[in-house]
Amino acid sequence: MTRFARRPNRRAFLGWAAASPFALSAFEGLAEGTRDVADGTADITSLVESHRREHGMPSVAAGVMKDGKLLALGASGVRKLGDATPVTADDKYHIGSCTKAMTATLAGMLVEEGKFHWSQTLAEIFPERAAKMDNRYRGVTLELLLSHRSGAPANGSNYGDPKSPVTEQRLRYLDAITQRSPQIEPGTQYLYSNAGYIMAGAMMERVTGKAWEELIKARLFDPLGMSSAGFGPPSAPGEVNQPWGHVWKDGKFEPRYGDNPAALGPAGTVHCSLWDYLKFADLHAAGDTRPPHLLKAATFAKLHEPGPNQEYALGWLVAERGWGKGRVLTHTGSNTMNFLVVWIAPKVGLSFVATANAAGGKVPQYLDGVVGALVRQYAV
Repeated sequence: MTRFARRPNRRAFLGWAAASPFALSAFEGLAEGTRDVADGTADITSLVESHRREHGMPSVAAGVMKDGKLLALGASGVRKLGDATPVTADDKYHIGSCTKAMTATLAGMLVEEGKFHWSQTLAEIFPERAAKMDNRYRGVTLELLLSHRSGAPANGSNYGDPKSPVTEQRLRYLDAITQRSPQIEPGTQYLYSNAGYIMAGAMMERVTGKAWEELIKARLFDPLGMSSAGFGPPSAPGEVNQPWGHVWKDGKFEPRYGDNPAALGPAGTVHCSLWDYLKFADLHAAGDTRPPHLLKAATFAKLHEPGPNQEYALGWLVAERGWGKGRVLTHTGSNTMNFLVVWIAPKVGLSFVATANAAGGKVPQYLDGVVGALVRQYAV
């Protein structure tokens, strides 16, 4: 079965964020179940355990970072239902569409280097393919792809030969999308699109001559010290050495192994530990105020600025929250078997992340509860 990174429509995605229980600017009480450990990081295992147990999820993990320092981390549950192997705070979780902000960040690096620019079009990057493109796709820009305003559908299905190099698969995918009519007129409105991010990845591969996977590792994972980051299922096939995904079926969670096709990488195939993911979140919380200075302040501002009458910027949904002293960034990610949510408050230097190796049912609301408790502890 083909799976996709979470593809919420605009109303559903924005509605979820606006309705989150931690949307309020003030709270009563503090999160329970934290304790200090030797390195100064609070062990929040009991907090995530209470949420996991209450809702019957296989495992839950969460973490908090402020100004580059890990404040809290915890994980509870099992890697796979039916197997007693417990998760650890160092386990790798699939981040789904939260990969998109990484792809947009990589694009910002390449723009700064002059490899291409935000207004570069598909026809300019792929002149040999332009004649066969629908005329409306020829003028679609990198920025439109990354802001979900390209008119491309949520997903496609033609990746070509799965045994061919992944860069060729993305070109096949690009051809299959652009040779048909856009779902909506490009540039007119938001339409969440994994297809758009796959095509943006193909643009990066064309201007660099390297696969997106190679680029994201060398340019983002390695400089940030994200040694746990990889692609596809965190666990080896048939093993329980990392968390498995789970789906909601017939009123219960069932384990599933698998992921999206590899070609979907720029839209959502990354996995990593929460500690490593928080390093990436903190990069956006800090902007260009401290090392590793991967992007200029102006580029961070570009990535975080939605277009007119838009709430989605480049890889991030942008909102206002009192606890964040103004603008905050958020996103959710799921490959239909795992779920992750992140909230970043640049003005106070805080990043929150919560994840489960399960999707479907009310998992998003359950993880809201986890992050809400952490916000009450660390942001109020």
